[in-house]
Amino acid sequence: MSRIEVLARPKTVPQNFQEDRRSVYWVDRKPLRTGPNGTTTIEVSDRVAELSKNRDPNPNYQFDKPTPIWEVKPGALRATASARVTTLAQHRDAHQNHQMERSPYTDITDGAKKAKLSQRVEDLAIPKSRVDRYDVNETQWGQRQPVSDAAKKAVASERVEALAEAKPYHSNFQHAKPIMWEVSDLAIKALASLRLQQLSRPRSRTMIKDDYDPYEVSRGARRARPTPRVEELSVPLPRKTREKKVV
Repeated sequence: MSRIEVLARPKTVPQNFQEDRRSVYWVDRKPLRTGPNGTTTIEVSDRVAELSKNRDPNPNYQFDKPTPIWEVKPGALRATASARVTTLAQHRDAHQNHQMERSPYTDITDGAKKAKLSQRVEDLAIPKSRVDRYDVNETQWGQRQPVSDAAKKAVASERVEALAEAKPYHSNFQHAKPIMWEVSDLAIKALASLRLQQLSRPRSRTMIKDDYDPYEVSRGARRARPTPRVEELSVPLPRKTREKKVV
């Protein structure tokens, strides 16, 4: 059989091939139908039947009491409390320094009723005048603070006058430099020297050689010899050197 005949043969259908449904309403199997008594009968496996059983309670499980009232045993009825139980059953006494709450109604003593005020108390009981409370020389409570005559006639001492003088600036103090300042005539008419002109010129790219190799070592560097001091500094420290092991 030629190659073309082999390729022309149709592809075989596998054994487990399932044809696509021609409609979404088609089912793979027939639905369950009701039995003779009108209900659907389903067969359950032994494992499913075992799992469907309810769980048995623990053998030590105790159910809740049906009522909070229960019978008292005859032994408990005839029991006699000990001295310790009797002591603990007594209520706690109040502290020896405990005082009951004070009544909101207080009685005024006869001494307070017959008391006479002193002149100082009467002066303090007089309300303050608020007539001049908007004056300039007043405190937050409204009373004025006039300047005494002695303060007006006082003469300051030399020390007080010296302390009252403003502190002068330092001899080397300089004020802030203004943002704009005039350029001097010498700076305007100054001529740059030849050296300054050479340094101010940007480096020309035409001076760079095409065959320049920055990694090439010059002949002078090849023939150079270190000084004794450089050789001494290049020697490693004795504590960091060790001989190689020869096998």
